Amino acid sequence: MTTSSKNLLDQEIEDLRGRMRLLQQERLANVDFFETTKAANLEEIRSLREENKELRQKLTQLQKLLSIDKVGHQSELSRLRKEAIQLRSEYDTLKVTSKNCKLQINKLEGELNICELESGSSNKFGSTSKILKGLENK
Repeated sequence: MTTSSKNLLDQEIEDLRGRMRLLQQERLANVDFFETTKAANLEEIRSLREENKELRQKLTQLQKLLSIDKVGHQSELSRLRKEAIQLRSEYDTLKVTSKNCKLQINKLEGELNICELESGSSNKFGSTSKILKGLENK
């Protein structure tokens, strides 16, 4: 081998070593970058887990409040239903009583009219009394 080819070969080896150093530095820079990114991601994951834990606790509390509130509303609803049934029963009773009273009033008014007609206290009803008696007998 000649000196020029040896120099050329030495120069190529030196270029390759330089490229190797550059690639090694780039690889180290990438490793550092990925380590930094990894640390940031781990911190983000920790933060998200903590936030998730807090949100789950709040959700549990809200669900407990909601179930307690439902029970309260259900008991209130149950009370109102019972009250409505009781009022409906009272209404039905009063309605029947009112109907019976109206029937009794109508009967008494009829009897009163008959008594007035029969008593003959007013002369203008005398002929009407005779007509009614005749109709009643038929």
